[in-house]
Amino acid sequence: MSAPDASGSLASVLVPGRHGAAGENPVRIAQRRCDLVQLAARKGRADDLAAAIRTAYGLELPPPGDAATANDIAALWLQPNAWMLVAPPTAEASFARAIKTVCGDAGSVVDQTHGRVVFSLAGRNARRVLQNLCRLDLHVSAFGPGRVAATPMAEIACLLHQHDDIPTFDIIVYSTFATHFAGALTHAAAGIGYEIA
Repeated sequence: MSAPDASGSLASVLVPGRHGAAGENPVRIAQRRCDLVQLAARKGRADDLAAAIRTAYGLELPPPGDAATANDIAALWLQPNAWMLVAPPTAEASFARAIKTVCGDAGSVVDQTHGRVVFSLAGRNARRVLQNLCRLDLHVSAFGPGRVAATPMAEIACLLHQHDDIPTFDIIVYSTFATHFAGALTHAAAGIGYEIA
């Protein structure tokens, strides 16, 4: 039996179409479907865990504040010796099982696919929208592609990851706060204009 899906309640907030101001450069907002696995090294096993992930996926577990990507899987730094793995959606819990098999007893694996929701925010005005929601320095010289930060947005704990120079951001929130956060995100984007695919 699968866990509840946050998409039902989000549908009332993420209504397809163009919304807000009628400017020339609206941002694009979407819920991104993916598998999420929280990975932590067991005491004294960080090197073993990193080697296992590198061998299986060609993925280097990144240092503080960074993300790494290989073979459609991203690793986002969470805290010392802990990462969030983000992958394309698979059959129920199969990604988490695969990671556990690879890690063996070197790491702890927790499937977060139903516990978190990933929002995508993209467009040349995306930074302006985020600046309405958080206190991070998001200037391109301070926060660029491959950077990750845990930060409150609209009083909700979020994990922010910048993908590229468009810029495109992933914002990962707990599923219980997803509808509230979607409302805050669209409100912050309304003065610029936004599109929901």
